[in-house]
Amino acid sequence: IQILIYLSVLVYAFDCALDPLYVILLALFNDITMIPIAEDRQTASAEPEHAGVGSLVGFSMALGTMQSIASLVFYLSMDKGLVKGIGPHDEVGYPTGLHAQNAIWLQISIAAEFLIFSARAPGLFFFSRPSTELIVSTMLGNIIATALAMFTFGEPLDLYEVAIIWAYDIIALFVVDITKLIYKFVFNHNAAGIIDERAIALEDAQMGKPAEEGQPVTDFANTVAKHRESVRLIGEEVQRKSQRKSRAKSFIAAGCANRPSQRSVKLGSGGRKSVTVAGGGGSRASLRKMTPATAAREGGR
Repeated sequence: IQILIYLSVLVYAFDCALDPLYVILLALFNDITMIPIAEDRQTASAEPEHAGVGSLVGFSMALGTMQSIASLVFYLSMDKGLVKGIGPHDEVGYPTGLHAQNAIWLQISIAAEFLIFSARAPGLFFFSRPSTELIVSTMLGNIIATALAMFTFGEPLDLYEVAIIWAYDIIALFVVDITKLIYKFVFNHNAAGIIDERAIALEDAQMGKPAEEGQPVTDFANTVAKHRESVRLIGEEVQRKSQRKSRAKSFIAAGCANRPSQRSVKLGSGGRKSVTVAGGGGSRASLRKMTPATAAREGGR
């Protein structure tokens, strides 16, 4: 998403077309370095998770858009000393040369690699340690990209420019991570979170075992009554959830959860008045279906 949005803005707004080799390398590095994600360390969620396409797309759009904004800010600030040889935009225009493209490519490449640290973590990225394989793969990709920008590409970057780009992308990672938390707070505030094994163990230790645990049942009738009460409460909760789903489906289909019926009542003046009856109650005769002939006769009265 970042590559699509950012590079499109560069082309159409600033007439800066990145060399196709840079685009190919961006996709190649990003795909190869993400292979170890299958061996990543993760903590189980507190409840079963259901993959929602809309939620995944929204989450990706939020992170990708913020990454694009960060890259765009870098591009517009290149004349502030971030990249050497870039004159003021209002005097010489926006940078489109090979040296500028080199800096643009390195900034996007490092930012895309850092993004996995934020996307994989349920909270702030530095509270969730990635697997060793993922860390090595990501950082190795960044080192190779830096070496290419410094020693291989035309009009290479120097150490000062590389250090500025690395520092900028690290700061941008914190901004993107905060954006992630804001998105989750707004759209995923009902998420169950993750299982905290240490907190559960501490709670179990503090609670202790019930006095009757491990003891034979002496009051059989009371035990059965407690069991039946538990089953009843569970059944009521299931029924409430089923009713909520039924109302939601009714709203999607008819525009309301409980569509009221209408009956016509004659007035003394010969007109008709529409009276709304909630829930469709009333006598069977007044709510009967009418054939076209019956409707014509009723309308002529």
